Amino acid sequence: MALKPKKLPTFLLITDNPLVRAFFEEITAKLEDHALIIGSSKLEALDYLNRTYISLVIIDEKTPNLELTTLCEEIRATKEHAHTPILVITAHLKKSFIRKLIKAGATDFLREPLEEDEFHLRMEMAGEVMETQAKMASLSSHVSRMSPIGTSLGKRIIVDDRATRLVGQALSEKTHLTLLMIEIDQYPQILKTRGENVAHALTLDFEDHLQKLVRSQDLLYNQNQGKFAVFLPKTTAKAGVFIAENIQEYLDAEIFSAGNIRFNLTVSIGITSLEQSGDVTKPAATNLERLFRGASDCLKLAREKQNHIVSQSSNPGGSS
Repeated sequence: MALKPKKLPTFLLITDNPLVRAFFEEITAKLEDHALIIGSSKLEALDYLNRTYISLVIIDEKTPNLELTTLCEEIRATKEHAHTPILVITAHLKKSFIRKLIKAGATDFLREPLEEDEFHLRMEMAGEVMETQAKMASLSSHVSRMSPIGTSLGKRIIVDDRATRLVGQALSEKTHLTLLMIEIDQYPQILKTRGENVAHALTLDFEDHLQKLVRSQDLLYNQNQGKFAVFLPKTTAKAGVFIAENIQEYLDAEIFSAGNIRFNLTVSIGITSLEQSGDVTKPAATNLERLFRGASDCLKLAREKQNHIVSQSSNPGGSS
């Protein structure tokens, strides 16, 4: 197989299943600016990883004679792919299975039967997680390419160009836009007592639950350290408070898992809107930063009380 140009984003798929191959061949064809390389063994996987640029590794759990844990560990052991996202295709998500593979280096999981929308979501989330880990590991001072903001606050923001476009559209069309900043109250303690792997696995499970609660038009971004940003287009701050209350009520009643460890969690939520925090004379990127700053300030107040919701419309010191 002829290898694609080095700079082209390239998926490495490890499978011997014709249906899985066809699924990713179709997705790659639709993406147009991506390439796909397919192998069916650990030897082929490591050879391709050594010889060409790979931006995402996808491993089919059902591939014969393939030890998933070993392959993930060997990929992570290479300097070039210490932070390359690894997605594992599986028909079952046993807690022990998840914990073992995350510890070995897997980034996230694709459930069978495969769905195109879920793949795009998992690919995006995995890229965000691994890029942030790479930043932390290298102690880089520059802003991630996923964050178009250049200030000190921007260095703590993980978004892509969809968020900037959403803000720009709201400004040009003069429509409402509200931002929720959600934080897991127990995250710092879990990270301290259970460690990074458990905290990361818990965050992925929490994100799965949160994704089910947001609307199709909303944008959800994992901000790491137990924080999440949810953009609510064409939504007033008042409606945003109502949505936040429903999210909080649902999450408070759920049981979350990290491997075989289960947790009850609560969340604090800060809310602001473009109308409250924005400036129509400024560009979209500046307004994006202002939204994050306003919602983060409200989240700080909510976090002080724990399991509270604070909206900028409520002073911003009062709980909505």
